[in-house]
Amino acid sequence: MKKILTLALTVSCVVGLAGCAVQPVQLTEEQSRLLASIWSYGEGTAEAKSLRVPPAQWWSSWKDPSLNMLVEATLKNNTDIAQAQANLRSAMASLTAATSQLFPTATLGADGARNRRNNTSTESFGADAAAAWSFSFGGKDVSSRRAAQASALASELSLEDTKSAMTSEVALTYVNLRLAQSRLAIARQSVKSYEEAKNLTQWRYQAGLVSATDYEQANAQFENAKASIATNMHNILQYETALSRLTVLPLSEIQNLPSADIPTPPGKIAVSIPADVISLRPDVLAARETVRAAMENVRVAQADYFPTLSLSGSIGTAAATVGALGASGTGIGALVGALSMPFLNWGDVVAGTETQKANLDRAQAQYTQTLVAALEETENALSGIRSSAAKKMSLKTATESSQLAAQLALQQYSSGLEDYQTVLTTQRSWLTAQDNEASNQADWAIAHIDLYRALGGGWVPTDPNNEEK
Repeated sequence: MKKILTLALTVSCVVGLAGCAVQPVQLTEEQSRLLASIWSYGEGTAEAKSLRVPPAQWWSSWKDPSLNMLVEATLKNNTDIAQAQANLRSAMASLTAATSQLFPTATLGADGARNRRNNTSTESFGADAAAAWSFSFGGKDVSSRRAAQASALASELSLEDTKSAMTSEVALTYVNLRLAQSRLAIARQSVKSYEEAKNLTQWRYQAGLVSATDYEQANAQFENAKASIATNMHNILQYETALSRLTVLPLSEIQNLPSADIPTPPGKIAVSIPADVISLRPDVLAARETVRAAMENVRVAQADYFPTLSLSGSIGTAAATVGALGASGTGIGALVGALSMPFLNWGDVVAGTETQKANLDRAQAQYTQTLVAALEETENALSGIRSSAAKKMSLKTATESSQLAAQLALQQYSSGLEDYQTVLTTQRSWLTAQDNEASNQADWAIAHIDLYRALGGGWVPTDPNNEEK
């Protein structure tokens, strides 16, 4: 046995030096360049300083109780989040299993037997303890644990990304629900206005002041407005059922939400976001950990080129009676050492290594793709915020002006100073202006939701004019 241990130590030194020649896999030049770059989106009053704001805290800043309730229900009940949590538990169990491979295993046992032969009975008893341990000179077990650790961290980050994605989807659906409800209110208001115009036209037609064409046009506009009510109610139901699915709440509870306007996002907004902040997105970090896990799996495959030392031993005692166990002369023991390495299966080892290298290339490409997507999504979201802000006052003015124009046209028509085409045009313009203003309010909120999703969570904006010197 002493010769075996001496041989193992010698081989360990030689192979250990050879193992140093295995170079670690580095991040690609493109990934490093992306992380080092700074992406700015124009001048502004605030900059994103942190992404680690809990979802419930971020959405509570919108000051909408119904939205807060839906977000909390999503974090508690959503099935996608539950699956991500289960994946994390599984990854943590794999990490525990990989860690245990670094340490010896041991077992304790006891046995007893009674044999009868030629009317003579004999008894025997024993107790033993056994241990086994193996060591890869290529660092296979260590790399396996590192890969499991990276995978567990990637699962944890994926859970955070899933929470961000699901709460964003709930908020987006909620905004669309409020927009559909606003459009329903506009449609009902339009029905009243069109009914007033239709009644006026009918009276003027019966009085012989206008032709039947005016009445038919007024009636058609009135009926179309009534039809739009059904369309908006159908859209509302679709958004309500979507919220029920995402939150796993009864549909009746969603339908009983109190009436509210389209939610308004927080006042401050980050407009200059460095790439290193974007790189803190959970899915970006998860992709990076997946790359690290793939790197370690390459080393695991490369470790099969090197030998493995296996040691096992046991100690115990055996006697004819229980009382004699442990007495002098009853001890037994064994120690076995084995050194093994591939010989005729080099093809499998080479193929396994190439497979893991291909997985690494795939993980690196996915990491780069995730980074680029994060930058694109952030830029688009910020552009949407700026666009909605720029249109806000103009659309409000357009709504007020078109409303006044519609009222004046109807008054002039009743006095015989305008034809019905002017009434028809101004009423349609008022309806369009109201819809455009409501849509822009929704777009403003949706752009903030998109930015939340693009950054992988809520941020803490800091006004540089109020920072402590």
